[in-house]
Order: sequence, then C-alpha cells, then structure tokens
Amino acid sequence: MIATRFEVIGRPDHAPFRGGDLRNFRLGEADRVPAREILDNPHIALYGLDFENSQAVFVETFAYVNLSHAAFYPVTQFEEAERIYTIPFETMLQLAKSVAVDDSRLISIYSVGRCGSTLASQIFAQVPGIISISEPSALSQLVIARNSQAYSDDDLVALLQATVGLLCKTPVETAWVIKGQSFVIELGDWLHELYPQTKNLFLYRHAETWLRSGLRAYSRGVEGTDQERRARENARRQVLGPLVPSIAQYDANTLLSHAEMLALMWLRAMERCVQYCEMGMEMLAIRYASWHLAPRETAKAMLEYCRCRPTDMTGVYEALNRDSQAGTGLSREALGQRERVVTERELQELHWHLQRHAFIHEPDFEVPNTLEL
Repeated sequence: MIATRFEVIGRPDHAPFRGGDLRNFRLGEADRVPAREILDNPHIALYGLDFENSQAVFVETFAYVNLSHAAFYPVTQFEEAERIYTIPFETMLQLAKSVAVDDSRLISIYSVGRCGSTLASQIFAQVPGIISISEPSALSQLVIARNSQAYSDDDLVALLQATVGLLCKTPVETAWVIKGQSFVIELGDWLHELYPQTKNLFLYRHAETWLRSGLRAYSRGVEGTDQERRARENARRQVLGPLVPSIAQYDANTLLSHAEMLALMWLRAMERCVQYCEMGMEMLAIRYASWHLAPRETAKAMLEYCRCRPTDMTGVYEALNRDSQAGTGLSREALGQRERVVTERELQELHWHLQRHAFIHEPDFEVPNTLEL
C-alpha cells in the first residue's frame, strides 16, 4: 500500500476552506512512501476525507505538538503541519484493519456546542493515559456525506469505522476521547452500533443563553440593508444545511435568520439525544450550568462515569481554571471584544421554533439522564 506525501511549503493566514480540506495548504512536489508510515509515525493524524477525489488526507505535525491538548484538532493541524499524506479510500479501509479499537476504552462527547464540551475534552486530556481528540474534521465530513444521500449507508459506515480506527491508531492505557462538532450527533446511531461499549456524554445548555453565546461567537450583528442580510443568511444556510437536516429540509422559499438556524441546530441536537436514549443508548447528560455552579463536582462525576478519574486531580482542577479555548477566535478574550446583543425579535424567533417542535417546547428542556449534583 502506497501513500502520496507532500511537504507543506506555505498556507494562507486563515484556512479558506472547511477544516480537513487539502486545499488549505500550498504543497511541494509529491513523492510516494509506504502507507504504513501513517500508522507507525505518532505525529501523523487524520485531517479529513476528500470525497471529491475519494481519498483520506493526513497531516504530520511538528514533533513538539501534542494534538491531545488542542482545543480544535484541525486548527492545530493546519497551523502546525509539516507534511501532508493522502491515500485512496480503499487503502484507508485496508490500513484501518491493522488497528484494534477496544470500545470499552472509547469515550464520545456529543453536545449542542457552546456548552462546555471543549472544557470537557481538555479535562480528559489531563488524565494520564488518555488521548483526547477535539472536533476532528473527518466526522463532520461524514455527516455531510450522510445527509447528502449520495452514498450508500454501508460505504459510509465502513468509512466511519476506518475513521475512528485511524483517529485511535495510537494505543492508550486509559481511553480515547472523541469530541465531535455538535453536528456529529447525527452519527450517534452508527457509532453505537459499531462501538456499543462506548461511554457517551451529552453536554447542553438553556436555549436562550445558548442563542446569546452562539450569536456572539458566530454573528457580527444585524446591520446592513435587507438585501445584504438576506445574502448573508443564505450563505450561512449553504454552510449549515448540509450539516443540519432540519435546516436543509426547511422551506427554501422562506428566509431563515441566523437566530432561527441556531434554534433549529439546538433543537436537532436535543432531539437526537432524546431519540438515542429512547433506543437504549446509555448516555450521561451534563448541563452547562453545572460547570459554573459546581465545577469540581461536575468534573469528578464525569470522570467517574467514564471510569477514568485519576487519583491526583491537580491537572483537572487547573484545567477548570483555564480558558479551554484560549488562543482561538472563540477565547473569552476574543469574544469579550465583540458587542452582540440578542434582539427581542431573535428571542421570539427562538420561541416560535420551540413551540413548533414535536416535544421540545421550553428553553430549559431537560434531556434524560441529566447529571444531578
């Protein structure tokens, strides 16, 4: 089995494409190396899935980089990439067969986003013997592929299994922790079938405070002409629709504001959590408020549920006192410089979608198996 290898000779200041895209880099001449190097080199990690060219993309980061401590896996991979490797999907499937994933050592973090999930992944990263993988792009790309209905379920499940295998290619003493973007909850049913012994977590928060946080993080305001706002919202819909079925399926002739799209995202993640619990998938849910009201007790409960609480909690307590997204565009410092007030109309839009949902009508809806302290 052969891989194609490129030296990274440059990149723009910011990745112009979604995370995991090979086009984010300027590459040198290609050479061919044994694909086995991808498994043997601990500094090579899966970066993304290129469905257009049916190939997997891997990044080799500099030796000083510890991806387990990265707030966002693909961001650090982009910033610290030394070399790029590509292999056809067929080779990826064959390579992954060499990796044995013990799902009793696997922990999945699902969430609505903006609710402490990055903090949770950083807490796990402080535990000896744990590898924490935060928001790998390949999983979000599989969500897009699944929602597109352009590929067979069997093919995508095989790619999902290979993706998890190659993300977990480095043996661990304690556990692998995989935190996907909020959209990755769409893969929860498949992941449960593949890895039934996985410990699952679901993090969420009150819909109104979540909306405020989401708009502050991802919106620059409501200024501009009607035409400009419409163009902005349509562009967002093009990005979010492939990831969120309820947005994709919404009437194409009806404008969706940013607040409405966020409302649909929150509802979809909450709904999927409830559905998984009803089908018998064991999952501990943690509210965002728990991290504020009782951070140490919440961390202890989470780690005990996942059977990986360390004897020495010093590193965990230190993580609780840090900004888990420091150094990124979503850090407290960065967001503190953004003035974004949620309007009364945006709150009304949120509640309008809550009332239209089949069973989630309140912003403080509680999902099953929520942690009580």
